Amino acid sequence: MIILALEASTTSAKTMLFDTDSGEIAVKSRRFETDGPDAAVRDGDAICTQLFALGRESAHGHDVDLIVLSGTWHGLTLQTPAFDAITPVMEWPYTGAQDLCAGLRDDAELTWWFYERTGCMVNAVYPVFKLMHLAQQGHDLASAVAMDQPSLVFARLTGECWTSPSLASGTGLLNATTADWDHEVIARFGLEHVQLPELRASTQTASLLPEAATLLGIRAGVPVLVPGPDGGLSQVGDLATEPGDMTFSMGTSGALRLASRHPAFSPTLSTWSYRSPMGSLSGAATSGCGNCVDWARERLFGMSTDYAEIEPLLSADRLDTPVFMPFLFGERSPGWQDQRQGGLLALQPHHTRADMYQAVLEGIVYSLFHCFKELTALSGSPRRVILSGGVLSSPFWTQLTVDVFGVEMEVSTQQHSSTVGAIRMGLAALQLPMQHPALDSVERRIVRPRPERRAQYDAGFTRYLDHYSRTVPVAPPKS
Repeated sequence: MIILALEASTTSAKTMLFDTDSGEIAVKSRRFETDGPDAAVRDGDAICTQLFALGRESAHGHDVDLIVLSGTWHGLTLQTPAFDAITPVMEWPYTGAQDLCAGLRDDAELTWWFYERTGCMVNAVYPVFKLMHLAQQGHDLASAVAMDQPSLVFARLTGECWTSPSLASGTGLLNATTADWDHEVIARFGLEHVQLPELRASTQTASLLPEAATLLGIRAGVPVLVPGPDGGLSQVGDLATEPGDMTFSMGTSGALRLASRHPAFSPTLSTWSYRSPMGSLSGAATSGCGNCVDWARERLFGMSTDYAEIEPLLSADRLDTPVFMPFLFGERSPGWQDQRQGGLLALQPHHTRADMYQAVLEGIVYSLFHCFKELTALSGSPRRVILSGGVLSSPFWTQLTVDVFGVEMEVSTQQHSSTVGAIRMGLAALQLPMQHPALDSVERRIVRPRPERRAQYDAGFTRYLDHYSRTVPVAPPKS
């Protein structure tokens, strides 16, 4: 059987064609073309069009039996019931609701109540606050349909307004315990008139519409699996679904996700509790990771410089680097201060652009280690950590990460773990084993920390925390 995976990531359209009989895999990826530089706000239909065009190329000459979908958590678009766009898609980096959230966080009772019900923090990343922000701007939410990009892709393919509990767990509107829409949260924030997608199991399918089949160049009626989030599907792709399994992805953003038996809530409000397609996840995520590295390369070396050209300039023996606060896109975990700003601190005249670039890499890792310490304080040390993402293209950054964390890490064998996770969910929907020799035959490589670097990076992390504590954002003036 042939499974076609379609994924709309933060920056790119991705497809994977998988033959369950032969094990043949074909992957395509293409960066999205957008109207402006702001990837936080995108034309949802333009994303669909580019994704379907790539899907058509991938499916050409193949008789597809199942379509599976992956996409980003935390996006929001308002659509009419006929799926005509009212707003573009506001993706996770969109911080328009940051002032609103800063005001709400002043109410400690509300903040705790919301966190314990949904597993989400009061922060601009979540669609519940994007909806409130739209209402403040004068948008009429009555009868509007609120969905994210993956659910919009599913609606364009099938005509159905469905989503999975895993995707919905990143909205701030799903009850973390019951995995149903939380009507008390919806009512308290005045969102009763917004239409939400139907919640369907992660193995449920709907039929491909004729017009969508024409766009993809395949037959109508092919089953389409309900969409899942790339973060949750990465857990499945790396077979990290048992309690104690942690995936650690360092891509555009950074995320640590720990499989657990039940939702877990931090007494310091520093972590989140979502769902993967296979169960509960405790986690922490940062908005600044690969996007900060891209920013540093462009500003310090120019877009024409390849990352491989910068790599030889980096050295673990360089001890006097500036301190980088990786909050160019606001803060998520552990402090959830969406108004926090980033930048280079302790900058001296002798610092070179290589010093500053290395400081960016270090600051990102220290921020994620900060998250790791909060997460392990809540849920205990993981039994295994699987590292993935763009970090692996830099041997220096990879070893730095492992050294700072002080734990050995498995390098993910899946170059596209979320897309593979979608394929595995497709196998489950077809009642086939989720493991397949074509996906699981590569032996995992282990990266181990260097004990001789422990004192160096402990001191570096202490220095980072000192600057972190002294750069608390100023609260907005009361209106």
